[in-house]
Amino acid sequence: AGNNIVALGIVAELARSRRKDVAVVSFDDVPLAEALDPALTVVAQAPEEIGRTAATTPLSRLDGDRSRARTITVPTRLIVRGSGERPAPELQRA
Repeated sequence: AGNNIVALGIVAELARSRRKDVAVVSFDDVPLAEALDPALTVVAQAPEEIGRTAATTPLSRLDGDRSRARTITVPTRLIVRGSGERPAPELQRA
């Protein structure tokens, strides 16, 4: 899911309906992600690093940097919690 509020709602509804054949993974770790049962599996990003890069890159251009455009990769980490587990084979749909 691309939005934590949506992902949290999906996980809550799946738990309410006792569905175990769907895994949910979202971006960005939020405190509420751990509070659900099952807790929300997330891909955590480094917001400070993203913000720093987003600020320094255009500022360096304003200061005269004429280097070629480049791709900047910010590391992420997977925080595995209950919602992202692979469903048991007997629960997977064909």
